[in-house]
Order: sequence, then structure tokens, then C-alpha cells
Amino acid sequence: MSRRNDKDRGMRAVARVREVRERDSRVGLLQALTNVRTREEQYAELQTALDQAAVRDADTLDAFVVSRHLLAAMAVTVREAEQRLDASRTVAVEAHHRWQADKARVRAIEHLLEERALRRAEEADRAEVRETDDIVGRLHARNHGVAS
Repeated sequence: MSRRNDKDRGMRAVARVREVRERDSRVGLLQALTNVRTREEQYAELQTALDQAAVRDADTLDAFVVSRHLLAAMAVTVREAEQRLDASRTVAVEAHHRWQADKARVRAIEHLLEERALRRAEEADRAEVRETDDIVGRLHARNHGVAS
């Protein structure tokens, strides 16, 4: 009996560790998704600014040259923001995979513990039936021994 309790105690410890890992990976996923939303907003703002700057008219040739340099610099900034957004999305996808794997591990341990508890309950039921059969058998033997 002690050996079973030790195994279950060990499995419950493993379950607690897995639950902590699952919680941590869920927090990591939420942070990654928040980062994606922030990057999306930054990208959209920069893209809007670039679009607005592209339609402005220049009065002079110097103003035109300056606006083209500014547009080129803004385009680089937009591309960098897009790359950061793509990287954030990649991190979020990886975080989601990690969380799914951690969640599956937690469920596997929980399932194993449930199966063990079910087996113990079945063993206890069988032991109770054996004990009841034994008692009934002794009563029957005693009654037949008295009647003989």
C-alpha cells in the first residue's frame, strides 16, 4: 500500500510541475500575442504615415527632394516594422505550440492518475466482494456444521 502511495505521490508531484510549466507557457503565449498586437498597431501607424506622406505635394524642387528622402527613410522604417511583426508572429506561433504541448502533458498525467484511481477502486471492490464471499462462506459452513 505504501508503495502505491509513493508512486501516486510522485505522479502528483510530476503533475504539479507540469501544471506550472503549462501555466508559464500560457503566460508566455499571452505575452507573445500582446507583442503581436502592439507590433501590428505600430506597423499600421507607420504604414498610414507613409501613405499620407506619399500624397503630399511639394512646392519646390528642394521640397520634393527632401520629401523623397523622407519617404525612402519612412519606407525603410515600415519594412523594419513589418519584419518585427513577422518575427513576433513566429514567436507567438512557437509559444502556442509550446503551450499546446505542455497542456497535452498535463492532461496525460491527469489521465494516468485517474486510471490509477479507477484501478484501485476496482481492486477495492473486488477485495470487498472476496471478503463478503468469505464471510458468507464461513456463515454457511457454520450453519451447515451446526445442522449436521
